[in-house]
Amino acid sequence: MATYLIELHYLPGAAFLAPLAAGWDLQIEQMDHFQKKTGRNRCRLLSSYGMIQLSIPLLKGKHQQQPYRDVRIARDSPWERTHWRTIQSCYGRSPFFEHYADTLASLYENREKFLWDWNMKLFHWVLEQLHIPASFALSTAWNPTPESDIHDFRGAIHPSDQGLVKEVVYPQVFTDRHGFTGDLSVLDLLFCAGPQARMILREMTRPTPA
Repeated sequence: MATYLIELHYLPGAAFLAPLAAGWDLQIEQMDHFQKKTGRNRCRLLSSYGMIQLSIPLLKGKHQQQPYRDVRIARDSPWERTHWRTIQSCYGRSPFFEHYADTLASLYENREKFLWDWNMKLFHWVLEQLHIPASFALSTAWNPTPESDIHDFRGAIHPSDQGLVKEVVYPQVFTDRHGFTGDLSVLDLLFCAGPQARMILREMTRPTPA
């Protein structure tokens, strides 16, 4: 089975998760440096007004080119509460919101110092909801050119990209207003499709690249 290498994202989208759902082996890059405007601290949701982006605030001037695992979350605003309320506003009427809401809400009541720790905690939650075993590996050293049998997706997935997966349409909360909107956080898929989410992710997976 193919192996892909990628950096850890905040509530990642289909391009991150689809290969894993389809049975690919996952290796998460933990020796990289933080880069702005990436999925490391951003995710996309669908609101009644269209796509919106949630961004985790970081200590200003401290995170650029800093090792990802050392990046600290800023504490000058109640961003966890803001993010959770936004999630409620976007998906409170979705078919499966109540199924997932309590356990997710409890995570937003905690305060993590480091961005990596927060993202990893949510990633484990996502895998549990998708019924995907948490059997991924972590990189042990920075390697700009991984082995030939590893597909390097580092930096390939940004909050505005979708090219690594096929679009599979599923019912969304605001389809009547916006049509189908792809490239969103996995939360959209979970809240709208529930137990079918993993199957839909499998359908999104493109064939193993050469």
